[in-house]
Amino acid sequence: MKVLVVGAGGQGGPCASILARNSNVERILLTDLELQAAQKVAGKIGSDKIQTGKLDATDSAAVTAAAKGMDAVIDLVMPWMARHVMQGALQAGAHYVNTAFDVPFWDELAKGAALTLHREFQEANLTALLGMGMAPGFINVLIRQQTDRLDRVDSIKLRLAKGKTGGGPYDDIVSPWNPGWAPIQALKDCANEAICFEDGAYRYMPPYSGIESWKFAEPIGEKLVSHHSHEEPYSLPRTIGKGLRYCDFKYYVSHQPAALVSLGLTGEEEIDVKGVKVKPLDVCAALLPKAGNAFLEEDAGSFEYQDKHVFMDMVAEIKGQAAGRDVTLRISCPKMTAPAKRICELFGTSLVNVALPAVTGAERIVEGEKKGVIFAEELDPARYLEKLQATGYPYRWSVSEET
Repeated sequence: MKVLVVGAGGQGGPCASILARNSNVERILLTDLELQAAQKVAGKIGSDKIQTGKLDATDSAAVTAAAKGMDAVIDLVMPWMARHVMQGALQAGAHYVNTAFDVPFWDELAKGAALTLHREFQEANLTALLGMGMAPGFINVLIRQQTDRLDRVDSIKLRLAKGKTGGGPYDDIVSPWNPGWAPIQALKDCANEAICFEDGAYRYMPPYSGIESWKFAEPIGEKLVSHHSHEEPYSLPRTIGKGLRYCDFKYYVSHQPAALVSLGLTGEEEIDVKGVKVKPLDVCAALLPKAGNAFLEEDAGSFEYQDKHVFMDMVAEIKGQAAGRDVTLRISCPKMTAPAKRICELFGTSLVNVALPAVTGAERIVEGEKKGVIFAEELDPARYLEKLQATGYPYRWSVSEET
């Protein structure tokens, strides 16, 4: 398999590292707007499968030129650039994968409209797989696996929380905020309206609305969660069917971004500050930590600490009916980067939670899946999970059932 990777940042590095260790992959073209960024990543990986190049992801013609002769394009740049990279992949005759999506697909899903480039990918006998990371992505595959067991699906609720042990009890309040990826994009996600599928219709919810307490796996425990802008409630109602009437995504309430949103510091309209016009969001951008490259900075010496003290739990609660009885299924996915040492031995990095699902998705659509624009939950879950686990990835999730 030959793969073009667009974006050598936080996910591009792990993606290239995973691909380089895959015996089915013969060539990787790792590209970025900053050529030096791609070269640094390639230098760390040290594989002769990898070539590097400079590429503007918003230039579809340039993407087409880079993707010529490639089997798949894995898009790891900002979600709003997706249509440009997709167009480039289509013209080059390559399959396409991304890990997150927004415009124009959010509006098209909410309105029940045809998806951009769907017909064109179908006619070219190609697949464009959208939202194939951790969430959206891996969790969607697990949801599909479980909803296939049900005759009727009433609701799907997704919840995600993070936590740490070994620190002070108020670290989440007084420590500087760093979401672990592009802070400004993360802040925008907190400030944007969230989609919620309710009574069979899409509805937009204000940020930090619908606050409730949710029980996560220990040591995270009880956390407040609220509506959060995310992809799953857009695609799942369209793809799962079976009478689904409710779907949402709620994220744990982190104090620092919540304060910034409530103070109006995420606004992009200029305000006057002592005679100077300034956008509140630009003030945050100047003060928050810059988006780093965790792959280049990854420290094996911190693996043991991370495994013991840094936690995440991603939950999908599915309610429906099977064989005439009411059923509640609960999928619990702990942190996907532990045990870090073992994962790093397999893939050259422990940071596989987004990139490994994407690489697995690319392999699946090259082998053969539905054509056109599809979402992670439209893949065959058994075949996808079999391929993922065949890598030796030691990750395990759990599913419980209540009747």
